Amino acid sequence: MTENIRVIDYVLLYECEAADCDPYAKQRMDYLKEVQGTGLHLEFNITKEEWNQEAETKQKVAGDKYRIIKIYAPFELLSQTAERLKLKMPLTEGVDVKLPSRLERFMTRFATEVEVNFISAHYEHNKRHLFRGIENQATFFRPAIRSLLVHYILTNIPIEVGHDDAEAATRKVLGKVPALPYLLMKKAFKSAFILHDLKICSDSNRLTLQDCDLTCVASEDETQLTDPPDAWTELNNLWANTYLKFQPLWKIRNYFGEKIALYFAVMETLLISLIIPVLLGVGVFTYGLYCSISCYNASNNLDDFLRGYNYDELCQSSTKIGEVVNQAVNRIRGACNNIAGRKIIIAKAVNITCASKTWKDANFQISSDDLFTVIQSSFDNVATPWFGLVICLWGTIFVEMWKRVNAKLVYEWDVENFENDEPARPEFYGTSVKKLYVLLIKMLKMFQHATDPVTGEIEPYYPGTVRRTKMLLSFLVGALMVCWVFASLVGVVIYKTWARLRISTSNPWESFLLTTVGSSLLNVVSIIILAKVYHRIAIKMTDWENHRTQTNYNDALILKLFAFHFANSYSSLFYIAFLRKNNQKFFQLLGLTDFEDNCGALNNCMSELGIQVVILMIFKLFPKLLTDVFIPWFRKTKNRICSRIKIRLSSKAPMQSTVDDCIKKESKKPDLGDFTLAEYTEKIIQYGYQMLFSISFPLAPLLFFITILCDIRVDAKRLLWMYKRPIAFMAQDIGQWLTILDLINGVAVVTNACVIAFNTDFARERPFYEQLIILIVIEHIVFVVKFLLATIIPDIPQHILLAMRKEKHQVATKMRGYPKVLQHFR
Repeated sequence: MTENIRVIDYVLLYECEAADCDPYAKQRMDYLKEVQGTGLHLEFNITKEEWNQEAETKQKVAGDKYRIIKIYAPFELLSQTAERLKLKMPLTEGVDVKLPSRLERFMTRFATEVEVNFISAHYEHNKRHLFRGIENQATFFRPAIRSLLVHYILTNIPIEVGHDDAEAATRKVLGKVPALPYLLMKKAFKSAFILHDLKICSDSNRLTLQDCDLTCVASEDETQLTDPPDAWTELNNLWANTYLKFQPLWKIRNYFGEKIALYFAVMETLLISLIIPVLLGVGVFTYGLYCSISCYNASNNLDDFLRGYNYDELCQSSTKIGEVVNQAVNRIRGACNNIAGRKIIIAKAVNITCASKTWKDANFQISSDDLFTVIQSSFDNVATPWFGLVICLWGTIFVEMWKRVNAKLVYEWDVENFENDEPARPEFYGTSVKKLYVLLIKMLKMFQHATDPVTGEIEPYYPGTVRRTKMLLSFLVGALMVCWVFASLVGVVIYKTWARLRISTSNPWESFLLTTVGSSLLNVVSIIILAKVYHRIAIKMTDWENHRTQTNYNDALILKLFAFHFANSYSSLFYIAFLRKNNQKFFQLLGLTDFEDNCGALNNCMSELGIQVVILMIFKLFPKLLTDVFIPWFRKTKNRICSRIKIRLSSKAPMQSTVDDCIKKESKKPDLGDFTLAEYTEKIIQYGYQMLFSISFPLAPLLFFITILCDIRVDAKRLLWMYKRPIAFMAQDIGQWLTILDLINGVAVVTNACVIAFNTDFARERPFYEQLIILIVIEHIVFVVKFLLATIIPDIPQHILLAMRKEKHQVATKMRGYPKVLQHFR
């Protein structure tokens, strides 16, 4: 059977070594006294006398070096804090919903949860009996809300930081700052985190707590069916171990918060919207493969056709050679593309054969006797331009779909008007300029204008001109790193050209591996290394800019990372698509007069572009696969084997695990960090491959679909098993990532139009002015259609607008009817 333990809302932990504990013992004790003053209940793993003695003497007293503070939040405090934050909570009345359509009824077969939406209102402590679930105060606030409320209380306790505590002379942290982040930064607390749901597993023989997974995984005969599953178990069963079904977004939101839940909602919307591009891409690739096989067969027959001519009669007359070449080209005209290029190659092969007098075994067509060449040639066909246009329109449809899903979710999750009162970052520091300014204001008797209008206290001040100057320098550093990207690209191009000219092999597959694949892999390695280096530089530069709030900090960091990743990830693709055909002058400037990079015998850059796209998409996933799958699996397997060996070698009975043991092991797990920042960055880059260049590789949507489908489950296991439980932050949208999606969609129109006009067989043999006209026409038509789609599809579904109006009326009626005589108890 299973037994629930008392909910631990927060855990603070630090280590006390044999000598002194740390120089911040007094500040830590003062902070904990302030925490108790808020109404939170603290439980220590050592006695109060030992704790006070260590705080006074700064010497270790108890035997165990770990100091654990378990924090419990009473309902009254949570209730008052929820009212202060103006959180919306569900009332007892449900919301009328429209009747589901046939499609919606079909989609419910893949659902993992059924949730009923209730009308919501801003929570008021003295009217709490009006809200749903108030009869059970222990479960009234869902886990995500509890963690957010406790985190808000703990991080909004200020601490006074003076000159003695300044981090450095050039980086002073003065005035009042949030105490908990500051003490974590100073290592006064080693860790501050929220536990996953805990359950004690017991049988007739012993009482144990699974110390590695933080949950009870009992056998079927030990688990009672009447015991309701906890939130962790439900997520593990319905999310991490369930495939080909919708995600339990409500349960993810209730456990991890809206910010993380919205990320998985974006991924689910992206998966659903990708179905059409996947099917269309498979169809285009299949058609292209059929065309490529037909061209392969025609090319083989072409060699037999030319060998049938008499060598002496044909080679003695240039007119006869031209006639025969035209006849040969006509035989493949309906089966192959790029006829003009193939005609040049055939004529050149005939003339060379006539000069060398090796007519009997001559090959007059491009070598295509291997399977890979046939597949590579299938990327460019008649349907390719239409596929590119559909991808451009699909990007707009996906964004509009997400806007509607986002509007629905934030309404149902009651965060459509959420505003977060964000404190200053603990790393933010003021300068002495403010002191002189405040002193001058005092002298002019205008001191009230120098204080914060809300708190009435002096806030740390940092001149905006200084920050803007630092941001300009950060931009110059980013530009320098982009130059390194271009330099690495030049190096890869030089290697490929050198390999093509210097490496001779009779096997076309070996030649392809040493040139195309080898250079692509070098480019991937360069991208990964430069991305890791710049990521650290971007963090350092953003720290140096000294942003006041975490939101401003994240915005600045996202801008740096995306600008660099755009150049780093797509520069090689832009080079192949638009610069590779005529680059002999570039090599002449470098002193490499005999170098010329091209796209093969037919100078068909579409096939080369497709190979580069697929290699980038696959191999860029390897670092994430290594860090998120293989290394955790190896560690888990190693720990499991070591545990079994210790149990077998030990003659003693297994000791009973305690909650403190579980907390210690949980504290050793890595912090999740900014999960959404890393995941959004990775997915946005992959999304860019689809939008900008999937026209050259029709199977790119299928590869992207499989990647997201697997990555969702990997991320679910990471969140539930491998990392500390993150703070459940609220959010009402995905922020400026939506702006970045719109930007990529706009650039994709120009990119695909240029590829269609200058690289595809549709326009390759046309004069330049006709190609330019095709570019302008396609670009304008697609932009107009995208604008019409964005205008026609409303951002908020009509039934959501109607439900919002009904809810507003019902809430006003219900909340207004409560007796005003109780207002003074508030």
